[in-house]
Amino acid sequence: MTNVHDSDTWTLRDGDQYQYEVAPNSDIKKDDVVYLWWNPDSAFYGWGEVAETPRIIVIERPGSGGEIVTVRRTLVLVTQRDGFYPHITTADMQRDPNLRKFIPVGEHDLYALPLRPAQAYYLNDYAREHNRPAPQGSTSLSWLAREDAPEITIQAIITPEPIIHPTENLAILMLGAKTNEGRLVEEVRIPWNEIIDVFKNNPEEIYRIDPRKFEEIIAGGWARHGYTVELTPLSGDRGRDVIATKEGFGSVRIFDQVKRYKISRPVTAEEVRALVGTITAEGNVSKGVITTTSRFAPKLLDDESIRRLVPHRLELKDKDPLLKWLQEARRR
Repeated sequence: MTNVHDSDTWTLRDGDQYQYEVAPNSDIKKDDVVYLWWNPDSAFYGWGEVAETPRIIVIERPGSGGEIVTVRRTLVLVTQRDGFYPHITTADMQRDPNLRKFIPVGEHDLYALPLRPAQAYYLNDYAREHNRPAPQGSTSLSWLAREDAPEITIQAIITPEPIIHPTENLAILMLGAKTNEGRLVEEVRIPWNEIIDVFKNNPEEIYRIDPRKFEEIIAGGWARHGYTVELTPLSGDRGRDVIATKEGFGSVRIFDQVKRYKISRPVTAEEVRALVGTITAEGNVSKGVITTTSRFAPKLLDDESIRRLVPHRLELKDKDPLLKWLQEARRR
């Protein structure tokens, strides 16, 4: 809901209840969660719930030439549940590439601005990260069990029915500037923590996540462990999915190759040797890591070209140590 300069378009009723007259909108339903925007301050100031089924009314108001005109409006009663203190301002949103896309515009009417589920998620995520209250349950996780298309999903409450949007819309990292290798990881977002909590309670869920999203989870883990992290592109990564660097005395640069495999699909010696070739060819890398949700092939360490590099130049991180490493990162 966006409130503008026309003071007669909303009325305070019964404590925290506000009655809005908005441009005709048949999509608003009872129990919808709505976000409240105040145009004079250019800010989201709170959120609430639609208290009853909206209804169409006809009102009279002065026209542009002073004549009386009749207009149709949707009457919406909203119970304000909480406020954003401080408000989420346009300046705040301009600094966030995800939020700036849906800053409300318009100065002359009260209307309902529809938010897609992903947008509602971003707004809720921003509120939580900045210690502002957001709708309860709006980042509760659920899972799709389809073996042919495993992916983690997130539920954003903006209508009475749960709305699920797919993994690719779920931002668990805030990415920054482009580099020669990929994109810098600027920040690990709240859903990263929630996903790691899911893994702790049910480790088998790690097999249901989208492989690219799993690379982002690993990148977030390195960032939580204090590294500067680059996430490489999907194509042309040259055998390194995540690059983790620590500068200073004894600086290190790590190439992490991430393999989200089923437990029945072990990482082979050939795949490990491919990473060995990559770190050998690069003159500015300290260590190579293979991170997998599966296991490594039996007798892999019988290969002298692999064994002699473990653990100082090569680390083989399978499911159990991986889950422990993620939990350590979660606690930081």
